[in-house]
Amino acid sequence: MLFAIVGAQMATDNVGPAAWAFMGFVFVVYPHLAYWRARRSASPYRCEMNNLLLDSFLFGICAALLGFPTWISFSLLIGTALTHVLYRGIAGVLRSLAAMVLSAVASAAFLGWQIPPQTTDSATALCIVGLTLYLLSLANVAYLRTRKLQDSRQKLHTNEQALHAVNTALQEQLVQIQLLQVQLSDQANHDALTGLYNRRYLDTALAHELVRCAREDSALCVMLLDIDFFKRVNDDYSHLAGDEVLKKLSATLMRLTRASDIVCRYGGEEFLVILPNTHIGPACEKAEQLRLEFAGEPVAFGGADIGVTLSIGVASYPLHGQTQQELIRCADHALYQAKSTGRNRTVVATAHHFTAKQ
Repeated sequence: MLFAIVGAQMATDNVGPAAWAFMGFVFVVYPHLAYWRARRSASPYRCEMNNLLLDSFLFGICAALLGFPTWISFSLLIGTALTHVLYRGIAGVLRSLAAMVLSAVASAAFLGWQIPPQTTDSATALCIVGLTLYLLSLANVAYLRTRKLQDSRQKLHTNEQALHAVNTALQEQLVQIQLLQVQLSDQANHDALTGLYNRRYLDTALAHELVRCAREDSALCVMLLDIDFFKRVNDDYSHLAGDEVLKKLSATLMRLTRASDIVCRYGGEEFLVILPNTHIGPACEKAEQLRLEFAGEPVAFGGADIGVTLSIGVASYPLHGQTQQELIRCADHALYQAKSTGRNRTVVATAHHFTAKQ
């Protein structure tokens, strides 16, 4: 389009073949060379910006060669300025103007200053059409870039919403997993029937308490309890009745022990209570309280009152044992002594003998 505009002006100015050749190179050959160079450049964007600057320089020479016709000079100037401002802002416009003015002044000084000729009607019409098409194309480029930016923002917003939904779902799943972990841990450490700690938890808790006792030089007692004639309850009243007896003993233990005490179902009808910071005397008194309380409240089942009693063995740290195995073995020996001497009693282990209370 620019070559047609320049050609319309040159046709009336009777310029020589050298000017036609130069204009043909600038407006026909050079654009293809610039495109070829940018396509093969390691940095196409930088190469294209350099091409735009060279455009301004060449357009300044063309304007001087034509004698600075008003419409054509304005079209060349505004075309390069708009292209630069589109890609490089005001700084690009200033660079474009500097390159064009420099080349125009240098060319005019070399060729000689001329009075600006009147732009021909055909060149003027072509300038108007060319500028209109160029401005419309720039506006369309701006529209496409804006539309692409809007689409990118919308896509980003949609992705953010999807990511937020996924994060929310993951957080909910994490909460559920944590709840399940708590439930599994609770199930792993508690007896399903009585709700008391099980033997698995007992092993860890007693070992921890013994370490603390050794560090703080404090006392600890262990009570091992067994329901007397429990098999007879199952045989005479059914296993459901036996379960009720176990639940009743569990409730009694939880009601009469401290928050710091650790109550466990040791196995079957045996229960074990860890009494931290407790000497043998208070532990024996607590055992007797539990035994009398449990024996004094028959278990109601199926219209019958089932009377049951307890045998209890008590051992103390560090008097009867330094380790978990020694303490439990000593308490078990005391419990065996309680069973063998008539049941329904508490036997306290000592270093050399057992003391029985009935």
